[in-house]
Amino acid sequence: MNGKRLGRPAHLILMATAVLAAVAIVVSGCGGGGGGSSSGSSSGGGGGEAASGSFASGAEAACATANKAIEALGTPTQAEVLKYMETTESVVGKLSDEVSALNPSDAAEKAYTAALAKSETVLNEMTNAARNENFDAVREISDELIELHLGELAGNADLRICAEVPVSE
Repeated sequence: MNGKRLGRPAHLILMATAVLAAVAIVVSGCGGGGGGSSSGSSSGGGGGEAASGSFASGAEAACATANKAIEALGTPTQAEVLKYMETTESVVGKLSDEVSALNPSDAAEKAYTAALAKSETVLNEMTNAARNENFDAVREISDELIELHLGELAGNADLRICAEVPVSE
């Protein structure tokens, strides 16, 4: 029996920090990278935003609601991490369903929608790891959220609100 569990509170604090960062990445789309894709769509016609205006307005409204829900959660204490993960998973699941129902039409919208659906799966894995108090796994799995590049994908789809980072109070 090699595990003293002396570092358990530290693991919980690190896990809570990883969870907060991961959730901000998922819900906000990671904040993007300053919007630099000026010559990204060579086969798109005309303006781009008029063609998928209903998708963008619907996705932005769904993201605004999700951001507010995450902001309202605040920063979890050690004892609240599992509840925080479960609530976040529910919020992101609803966001993913709402965005998917908007029927994305162009490649950027489809890429964002697919990554959002994948983030739902990753959050489920994180929540399950938290249930089992496997905090190292929670941190490791959160890396998968970062690799989805949701912020960049939201920016590519002209979803500014979806690229905002919710600020917990």
